[in-house]
Amino acid sequence: MNKTEKEEMVGALSNIFNSAQVGFLADYRGLTVEQVTELRRKLHDSASGMKVLKNRLAKIAIKDTPFEGLLDQLTDTRAFIYGDEPVGPAKVVTEFSKDVEKFSLLQGILVSDTGASVLDVAQVKALGNLPSRDVLIAQLLSVMNAPIGKFVRTINEVPAKFVRTLAAVAASKGE
Repeated sequence: MNKTEKEEMVGALSNIFNSAQVGFLADYRGLTVEQVTELRRKLHDSASGMKVLKNRLAKIAIKDTPFEGLLDQLTDTRAFIYGDEPVGPAKVVTEFSKDVEKFSLLQGILVSDTGASVLDVAQVKALGNLPSRDVLIAQLLSVMNAPIGKFVRTINEVPAKFVRTLAAVAASKGE
């Protein structure tokens, strides 16, 4: 690579490190091209991405970004998996690491308004086991709807009980 290509790569990596909300470092040594392609496709489907890092250039690009906590892990062969929404890439990485034993997750960082939090492998897997955003919204709406539903059923029970009482009286007089 010439100097211009290196500068472009550092700029692209710097943009990723500054804009991503979540990132994971993984060791992908031993994966076949088909496995890497499958991982990239799954990440693309979840609005995420993966970059194979050149460690020397990544160390330059990661300075003064929220992902600076990953600096000590930039050795050997590393891939950076990133996204704007934390659960999607975490799910993909968790599922992929279950299916492919040569793929090993090393560390992650979750960026929030209060700063960046370093995640270990267990925390990344816990994040990956969370329900999706749509499922969580549906559960929240269900919880919010429950009191209103109970109130409507309670209000409806008063005339229903009256009708049942009238039917019981009519049945007893009809005999």
